[in-house]
Amino acid sequence: MKGGSRPGAGRPTQHIKAEHCRQLDVRRLAKAQILAGGTWGWAWRNPDTGKELASIGITAWPGALVLEYMCGSDPMRDHIDITTSACHLGGTRPWFHCPRCGGRVALLYLRGGRFRCRKCHGLRYISQGLDECGRSWRKQSKLEARLGPNWRRPKGMHRATRDRLLGAIWQCEEVREDALAAYMDRIGFKGW
Repeated sequence: MKGGSRPGAGRPTQHIKAEHCRQLDVRRLAKAQILAGGTWGWAWRNPDTGKELASIGITAWPGALVLEYMCGSDPMRDHIDITTSACHLGGTRPWFHCPRCGGRVALLYLRGGRFRCRKCHGLRYISQGLDECGRSWRKQSKLEARLGPNWRRPKGMHRATRDRLLGAIWQCEEVREDALAAYMDRIGFKGW
């Protein structure tokens, strides 16, 4: 068990998480036809309320974007190159080139007033800082989200699928119980 903040879980990570930064996804921009050219506005919204959190101006032409936005009271401007790669079954896939390292990426993150790739900003994913228990809790919450209230089978779901999901949830609980038992053994706990 490494990472996390529980006793014996290892050293907690101090990196900023990619999920906590604003991100620009070339796939979403392509789907919205923004990469085709012209001047556009893009906004980040709160998923629960729909309230606009931040916005950015995008000027697009073939092979590049210019991003114009405010960072505090300072106007910022970033030039982002775009390339494409051929897909195996036809068509093309767009990619950003990180303005700092030139790496081909699908996502750019806003940190320190600039859009850069995850590696240039030194960002980590939340899952990279989780220990075994944290990973099992995360996995269990994803499994539970597929089920209805009180782990009921949603309409249209096969019983076998629900049974498989429940089995995976029980495995997550077993992982945490085993980790707790191992920790208790390590500290020499003899029981109540």
